[in-house]
Amino acid sequence: MAILITYPKNKVPVYWRIKLEQKDDVIYFPFRVLKAVKLSTAAKKEIKGSRNLVITSLFGAQVFCDHLKKLNSRAPIYVLSEKIKDMLVTVNNPVEVASGENRAALLAMLKDRGITDVCWLIGNKAEKYYRDFIGEKVVIYSNSWDQVHEGRALKLFMKQRITSALVTSPSNFDRMYKVMTRVDSIEYRRINYYVLGKSTGNYLKEKGLKVIFPNCKEKVLENVLDNLWHYEREH
Repeated sequence: MAILITYPKNKVPVYWRIKLEQKDDVIYFPFRVLKAVKLSTAAKKEIKGSRNLVITSLFGAQVFCDHLKKLNSRAPIYVLSEKIKDMLVTVNNPVEVASGENRAALLAMLKDRGITDVCWLIGNKAEKYYRDFIGEKVVIYSNSWDQVHEGRALKLFMKQRITSALVTSPSNFDRMYKVMTRVDSIEYRRINYYVLGKSTGNYLKEKGLKVIFPNCKEKVLENVLDNLWHYEREH
């Protein structure tokens, strides 16, 4: 039996890596391939001219640091977690963190401050979630999948029985589901699914799956890992 975490191992605090591995086998498999995209002249102009920037993911912060920070080193950057802020340590921009680690809290902060001139730096899979948000949206990285990674995932499920899984997005689940059902058509229904946010959780609940939501708005990843650890310890 094993725990599946669809989150990069190096992004999980060492404390939790050690603690989880004392109980069960832990498999880290993100079910995604993230790459920075080549921006158009118009997209670069949008970032350069924006008075406020928003970054909602760790990889988005990495892409900004590696490729985009010279385009705009003045605009405040609004983020939804301290971890994303820490990733931006090399930029000159002031960085502000939302009160909760979710899009709603971030949007509420912008509205409370009357900020409308804003550019959201997002991944391609997130476009639909930000369509109605104030400001402009620029896709700075792609979240994709390929046959090589699908083959690796298939070998993983053939060797291990998963009892609990931390799923970070609907696309992660869809890719996981496609591979799992090639091995066993119903095994995915027996898994406890831990999620970081409402959109992913609601997506899984609609499929009739057992979903465990975080029970706090700060340090969400740590909270979810703590819930997962306590469940596995008791069962």
